Amino acid sequence: MRYSSDHKAATRERLLDKAGALAKRQGFASTGVDAMVAEAGLTAGAFYVHFGSKSDMLKALVEKEMAASMAMFGDADSPLADAELAQRIAAYLSIAHVEHPEAGCCLPTLTAEVARADDGVRDSFEQAIQQMQARLCLLMDGDSDRAWSVLAQAVGAVMLARAMRGKPARKAVLDGVKRQILPKR
Repeated sequence: MRYSSDHKAATRERLLDKAGALAKRQGFASTGVDAMVAEAGLTAGAFYVHFGSKSDMLKALVEKEMAASMAMFGDADSPLADAELAQRIAAYLSIAHVEHPEAGCCLPTLTAEVARADDGVRDSFEQAIQQMQARLCLLMDGDSDRAWSVLAQAVGAVMLARAMRGKPARKAVLDGVKRQILPKR
């Protein structure tokens, strides 16, 4: 039986959603294709209908996840007010984001894996991270250096907090970075 193109696209999206959550929770390299497709309720054969290789899937995951992370900062046509930007940065630097990587930004979980990936994955990542920095730059009165700094500090803080076992230590890292990057009132 042949499936419609809509069905195929929906299946691919489900696979990316489920595999993305699993990869952000367990790591992409350490998660096998069988586990990813099983998470989506599919067979290993279905994987190869949508992706030529695991690297192709990582590239698609990076593109999808980076678009979702960028959406957190609004679109270019309707910039965020300072208070709303501060709220979103505070949500990023939260214990909930630290404790639930599967529901959050892919940068703290997949960046190290992208660094070891092929050029196609790295090129997609670089383009997406530059777009995210440009969006932040617009929201920060055109201050390119501040946009890079905020991005790096926020991602780094989440990574460090995830490596810590104690909630007080996690909170100290997150709160310290929030105080440094959020506008002073």
